[in-house]
Amino acid sequence: MKKYSLWLLLCISSSVAYADEEDWYTYWAIGAVNHDYPVGLNSMPGAMEAAPDVDRTEMAFDMFGFYWPQSENSLLGFVISGSVDRFESRSSELQIVQNLLGISGMRFFGSEIGDGFFARVDAGLAQVALEDNLSAVTSERGFGYLLGVGYAFPVSDGARILVGVSFSDKQVNFPNEQVGNSSWKSTTLTVGGLW
Repeated sequence: MKKYSLWLLLCISSSVAYADEEDWYTYWAIGAVNHDYPVGLNSMPGAMEAAPDVDRTEMAFDMFGFYWPQSENSLLGFVISGSVDRFESRSSELQIVQNLLGISGMRFFGSEIGDGFFARVDAGLAQVALEDNLSAVTSERGFGYLLGVGYAFPVSDGARILVGVSFSDKQVNFPNEQVGNSSWKSTTLTVGGLW
């Protein structure tokens, strides 16, 4: 039995990938999101989703992320993160898009970048847009931040998979107070690639 246990341990350890350290990295992710809208709008999504023949699609994303190593275990760069909440029926549609263009830092607690548990902090310019069949309203740029944690593992010499949970808050104002000055929050679960 000891011989088989040792053989199994050797097979598992030999299949673990180690990624090479790069001069720079790009990061992209997609996932699920739970929105927490401002007080005046918080009941609206549930009411719309309950209406007959309405389809709702919620999606989180990180895109155009570019990072540079600051040490063996940390990255600093920028990324666009956000979410889409879309309601569709035969006669109408409503889409709410939130985004944050932020300076972003990642700290990995494993042996290298892209290995083991990590923490992520973003801060920067936030914006929210509401669009329906007839009109579109876009907020002025405000301040937003994102706090996240997750687990990363190398899958090849140049690629890593990151699974993360994050919370973001975007403080924005709308022109002429069409929607009101408000805080737009979301919690996300994303799966992404860092290479």
